Amino acid sequence: MVPLPIDIVVPQVLAELRAHRSLVLVAEPGAGKTTRVPPAIVKQKLLSDEHPNVVLLQPRRVAARAAASRIAEENGWQLGREVGYQIRFERRISADTRLHVMTEGVLARQLLDDPILEGVGCVILDEFHERSLHTDLAVALLREVQQTVRPDLHLVVMSATLEAEPVSRFLGDCPIVRSVGRTYPVSVEHAGAVHRLDLPARVAAIVAEPAGGESGGAAGAAGAADDGAGDSGAGDGGAGEGGAGDVLVFMPGVGEINRTMDALEPLARRDGLLVLPLHGQLASDEQFAALRPARGRRRKVVVATNIAETSLTIDGVRTVIDSGLARVAGFDAQRGMDRLELKRISRASATQRAGRAGRTAPGRCVRLWSAVEDKNLDAFETPEVRRVDLTQTVLALHAWGHPDPRKFGWYDPPDERALVAAERLLEMLGAVTAEAGGKITALGRQLLALPAHPRLGRLLVAAAELGLVREGASVAALLSEKDILRPRTDLHPSERHARVQTDSDLLERLDLLESRRRDADVDQAALRQVMQARDELERTARRISDRGTGASPVHPRRPAASSASGSQTDGEASSSSAAPRARSGGTPKPREEAAAAHYGDDALLRLPLWAYPDRVCRRRSIDPSAGVMVGGSGVRLAPESGVRTADFFLALDPRQDERNPSREAVVRIASKVQVEWLEAMFPQEIRRRTEAVYDEGRDRVVGVETVLYRDLALREHSDAAVDAATAERVLAEWATPRAWDLLRRDERAERWLARLALLGKAMPDKGWPAIGDATAREVVSGAVGGKRSVSQLAPALLPALQGLLQYPLDRLMEAEAPESIEVPTGNRIKLDYPPQNDVIAQPPVLAVRLQELFGMIETPRVAGGRVPVRLHLLGPNYRPVQITDDLRSFWSTTYFQVRKDLRVRYPKHAWPEDPLSAKPEAKGSRRRS
Repeated sequence: MVPLPIDIVVPQVLAELRAHRSLVLVAEPGAGKTTRVPPAIVKQKLLSDEHPNVVLLQPRRVAARAAASRIAEENGWQLGREVGYQIRFERRISADTRLHVMTEGVLARQLLDDPILEGVGCVILDEFHERSLHTDLAVALLREVQQTVRPDLHLVVMSATLEAEPVSRFLGDCPIVRSVGRTYPVSVEHAGAVHRLDLPARVAAIVAEPAGGESGGAAGAAGAADDGAGDSGAGDGGAGEGGAGDVLVFMPGVGEINRTMDALEPLARRDGLLVLPLHGQLASDEQFAALRPARGRRRKVVVATNIAETSLTIDGVRTVIDSGLARVAGFDAQRGMDRLELKRISRASATQRAGRAGRTAPGRCVRLWSAVEDKNLDAFETPEVRRVDLTQTVLALHAWGHPDPRKFGWYDPPDERALVAAERLLEMLGAVTAEAGGKITALGRQLLALPAHPRLGRLLVAAAELGLVREGASVAALLSEKDILRPRTDLHPSERHARVQTDSDLLERLDLLESRRRDADVDQAALRQVMQARDELERTARRISDRGTGASPVHPRRPAASSASGSQTDGEASSSSAAPRARSGGTPKPREEAAAAHYGDDALLRLPLWAYPDRVCRRRSIDPSAGVMVGGSGVRLAPESGVRTADFFLALDPRQDERNPSREAVVRIASKVQVEWLEAMFPQEIRRRTEAVYDEGRDRVVGVETVLYRDLALREHSDAAVDAATAERVLAEWATPRAWDLLRRDERAERWLARLALLGKAMPDKGWPAIGDATAREVVSGAVGGKRSVSQLAPALLPALQGLLQYPLDRLMEAEAPESIEVPTGNRIKLDYPPQNDVIAQPPVLAVRLQELFGMIETPRVAGGRVPVRLHLLGPNYRPVQITDDLRSFWSTTYFQVRKDLRVRYPKHAWPEDPLSAKPEAKGSRRRS
């Protein structure tokens, strides 16, 4: 084997493990810790004959496969004998295997079956700095096992970028061993800030730069799986003679990878480059194609997500181009849905990425952000335990003996809101009892035995009860894996019926899965993954169904745990059966054919409701593409969804994406829900609420009986009886905030307020009360007694206002701001009081026929004579012929011109030469008070 930096400290590692049960190993990128330390522990027979096996935990499936292969190659071992691996749906381990490489979720499931970890003497947690939820759960569970039933168990935590001291303290102040790793320098350049949409073009420009540097350094023959694993073997790893070596490009997601590959295509054709993707959604052979050296000494460009950040070495890489971005999965506990955020990576991640360029020769790292931005990077990523769904983890802790997850010995405690959301969902699923400190149920233990999230486990259990195991496994696989239908990027958001209308987007995918049709929109790689997951889920579901309640046995001293939530790492749960799995597939059993025929599509549509009872949505009447989900979150159907008519539907894949400008979660896969299903399947979530509300349309307080599913209204009935006291209270609650509006809508109340306002300005010395918002609300509130409607309330407003004036102000108002004035004919004519908005008091208006004022010399006055009335003198047609507040002047000057004009038009009316001595006439209709 080619010497690696880690070799120097391996003897120290072994010595410390002989003296202590735990160890933290910090080895820089390129040291070779993954491929050298685990086999050294096996070869040195450090462990007892009773527990001789070593378990090496990897954060991702591709890393686990590659690590096992590389260890076998370096040590002349056979894969599947001395060393093997176990990941989701794949296992190459035999009775002779002493070194087991697996993802953390697989170990958690083995702890469920055997919390003693029979036969395992040492567990190594590699790449601990990634801090996946699986890692955090695994180290806490293992520490508890070590402290209780297995004090002989060795624990080793390894990482390249890690604050070792906190981990050492968690493991009982264990020793820390450090190793220097990278032996080749990496020059780091900052290309300046680059917008996300411009990243592909910028990458293509950098790749197209003239090749520089010297080819050199040995490179491994196969894709390696450790910091430094690629430092063994011979050949130049595709660097080419005198070339700059291969290029590794880090992009945040699959979409950006595809666009970058498109941008590189002309360059690849011109220069013969081999451009390959690398991300977790690829099949294993496609992933290994990116890891292996290219044939024919071609220069290779690998465009990858952060899957290539640690654990994997891509031989021959001399140049790293880093976008500095990662698409990070999270969980909105308040809204109960996943979210996807595009974030700037941490300084630790940037260091890891740059280190990929210095494994076999001096390298270069081009960072597509500025030096100023670089200084503001966070030191480390936020651990997954603080940002992802905890449902499966909390269920596992229930089985482990911790019904209150807050009392569990976390390495890093999670957020309280996430714990509450997980506990609430488990209650809905029936996995734990609803009382405080709830206990795991028999159903909950069944869900732990299934290699799926508890949501999908509940679906599978329901499917088994209906005799629809295969159909249930298909539905669960479609919901757990990548969508087999590619997103329709060609659709404009305004296209609401892009696909044929359907009751369920899920059934459309189920038909494609069963027919295996090579539709242009079908992602064939995703289809293969779904088929594999379906077959595995079907086998497990049948096994559990055949056992009845069939939960895995739980050790009486300490129950065990399952895998954690779905995150971007690959530590998913996997069956722990020792025998290699054969594909089941095939034809459903006769009873299942009968069951499927009996239940029909409705039964299939109910299955996802068992899994997602908290994602029921009610369609908005004003927009068929939008809805409101349980809890109040807004959702919007993607244009390609065909579920456009059902009043209620399930949002099966709501995703809050930072690229979505609104706060609504986008849903590509929806499925119809009927109210009757909710009432039958979740009676404990149905409640009836009767409340009284004021109905403006009917102008009365009505009783509304609402049937709710959790907080989502299913139907309403608005004719329930309402007692008098309740009606009065509801009317007051509605009317009081609208007090001013109601007072101004009532003519009599508005006139009274105007009279009071005039007196307040003209006669402030009398102490008139000011009517503000608070007083208006008191008036309206005091007037609602015994009322059920605004129409009943209106007549009571003026008396309520008048009650504000005590003697003698009430008498003074009638005298100094009268509602009407008597004119010489003896008629009383109403005064109109305008609103008082100005500093100067606005006079009231008296609109009166001119003939009725014959003999009146002076202008009437109000407010103790301080405010003259404004006279609107009307002609026989009741239209103003003159506006004045000086009647004496009018008679002596303007009257004669008015008389001259009007006597011609109205000759039958009196137009005396001396209006002051003439008899007033009341002929014609008038407006009276």
